[in-house]
Amino acid sequence: MFLSYEGADLAYEEHGSGEPLLLIHGSGAQAATWGRTTGDLAAAGHRVIAYDRRGYGASAHPPVRDHRRHVADAVAMLEHVAMAPATVLGWSSGGNIALALGTTRPDLVRRLIVVEPPYHGLRRPRADQLRMVARAKWAQLRRRPQQGAEYFFRWAAEESYDKAPQEERDRLLDHARNILAELDPHPYGVMFEHLPMRRIRAIRVPITFLIGEDSHPFFHTLHRRLVRAVPAIRSEVIPGAGHLVHVDAPDAFAASVCRATTHPSPLGADQ
Repeated sequence: MFLSYEGADLAYEEHGSGEPLLLIHGSGAQAATWGRTTGDLAAAGHRVIAYDRRGYGASAHPPVRDHRRHVADAVAMLEHVAMAPATVLGWSSGGNIALALGTTRPDLVRRLIVVEPPYHGLRRPRADQLRMVARAKWAQLRRRPQQGAEYFFRWAAEESYDKAPQEERDRLLDHARNILAELDPHPYGVMFEHLPMRRIRAIRVPITFLIGEDSHPFFHTLHRRLVRAVPAIRSEVIPGAGHLVHVDAPDAFAASVCRATTHPSPLGADQ
């Protein structure tokens, strides 16, 4: 199925029935990346909506550097497909999009589940992060986009990337040019430097932060930073998982999502 919206046909799929649950994938991925998770969550009583972000999968479009475009597309999915306030789950850069939705269109969001979002990831960059970007962009200049994308994935996902099924790695590398575009410096880029912490503090729906036990220290640092600033955020660590949490530990990931969707307390009530 497709939603035609502002110059793109956004491909999406629906599974199950019940309260809508919108899945927003990360950089380099697409709806198919969720794998069995969509079926598991549908079986648990959710109307799961998974879409290919603009420029990914079947949502044909040139690479997008400005993440406000992705936020506007997610709003369109909620307004025209979900057609009701939804739980929004965003993984990696999709988590940044989810957080932005919570600040810009809170009327469309019942709760947020973010999975290792690189929120303000450029504020105090790590040396290995800067080396990765330099190597990826150098590969791009040499017209080796897939090699550049692999530098990114081996940094962000570490062993999770190499352990992932070949089919999944191929899907990720199919979007090498998108990855390299999102690594470009941009004031509204993937690291969401423009979204102030005060706006995150003002979100009034429950937020759950999911993180893999074995994920890169970069994501654990960002998690601690965000929770220090917004202590009402509920957190879960997924054992045995890295950044590709839904690939590394699909059962534990689906169970964590289900717990988050049934968490009854308003933001901060259980802290």
